[in-house]
Amino acid sequence: MELTITEFVVCVVFGACFLVLICTAVSRALHARSESRSLADRFICRLCLHAYEDHSHRKITDCPQCGAANERDRNRRFC
Repeated sequence: MELTITEFVVCVVFGACFLVLICTAVSRALHARSESRSLADRFICRLCLHAYEDHSHRKITDCPQCGAANERDRNRRFC
């Protein structure tokens, strides 16, 4: 089977478009995963409303601003 130059160019253009779509999907998936991990470590102090990150896996964390104990829970909302 022989390809004409037109068929070859069309295949290359479609292949490049497909490759861009795949790279975009992978990039967005990795970014969403990174963002969800970052949100899991963010806290807002219930006393002074200071926002901070804590990467430890302790259930209760201390606010670096006021020292109040904040509990790590899964049902909190971020504004």
